[in-house]
Amino acid sequence: MSFELRADEGLPSGIHRIAKSEIEKIREYVNGSSEGSRDEMVHEARKGLKRLRAMLRLVRPTIGRKVYRKANIAFRDAARPLSEVRDAKILVETLDKIVKTNGKSQRGQAFTAVRQELVRHQHGVREKVLDHDDTFTMVDSVMKDALEHLDGWVDVHDGWSSVGDGVQRVYRRGRRAFTIASEEPTVEHLHEWRKQVKYLRHQLELLQPMKANVLEPLAGRAEELGDVLGDDHDLAMLRREVAGDPERFGGPEVVDSILGRIDRRRERLERRALSLGRRIFRSVPKDFVERLHAYWKAWS
Repeated sequence: MSFELRADEGLPSGIHRIAKSEIEKIREYVNGSSEGSRDEMVHEARKGLKRLRAMLRLVRPTIGRKVYRKANIAFRDAARPLSEVRDAKILVETLDKIVKTNGKSQRGQAFTAVRQELVRHQHGVREKVLDHDDTFTMVDSVMKDALEHLDGWVDVHDGWSSVGDGVQRVYRRGRRAFTIASEEPTVEHLHEWRKQVKYLRHQLELLQPMKANVLEPLAGRAEELGDVLGDDHDLAMLRREVAGDPERFGGPEVVDSILGRIDRRRERLERRALSLGRRIFRSVPKDFVERLHAYWKAWS
């Protein structure tokens, strides 16, 4: 797996290798070098940008605020229009999931009309973002610039001090977000928790070779939690879309039926998320990172 450090290379070399690989893969997707549909190109480019931002957070305390801020803002802004395309697609897929019972579609004429409206919305967003705004070209330009300035990422000491504070910061923020979401599970709080969980997951993947039998399952639980929170967020987006304009989606009766299904599914997902969160974020951040440090010393 390319997205992980290796024992036979120094930390600066590992960070450079992984970041360069991610940047080049994103460029392959957005400039058409890689085969696949445009939806696949969007999906893979977004994944790569998330990994890069997780890497930035890992070395953030070492590379300095200026380098971190410039790269993070560039990657964040590059991902935003891609997220618009993804979100429009997910609205359709999420509706398909909630109108299925026992594996069979229970769509009916009313739900078909709702789906058609969401598909029209998806096509409109895709055309605007990818064609009119030429987003792929913009993302490729951002990646090219990142490649040219990659040396700023690797100006780090070859030791745990270059990554320990970064992973502790992300774990601490994830733990705090878990506490807040547990007490007040708003869409915003759950979404913030999800972001921190994803950063932690990718950082654990990077560090996984230090203690694979421990960190691989932990990264897997973080991935599962991120997926559960992601499904919850997708449902929340669909709820906001249809509830915001009931007449556009067939009137209050149709919309109320959809909202009821959404709310019941979100309740189950949030219970699952909190259960996973208690397992992942049970440690005090300092203790969590001290264990990782011990793995690092034995590995390096």
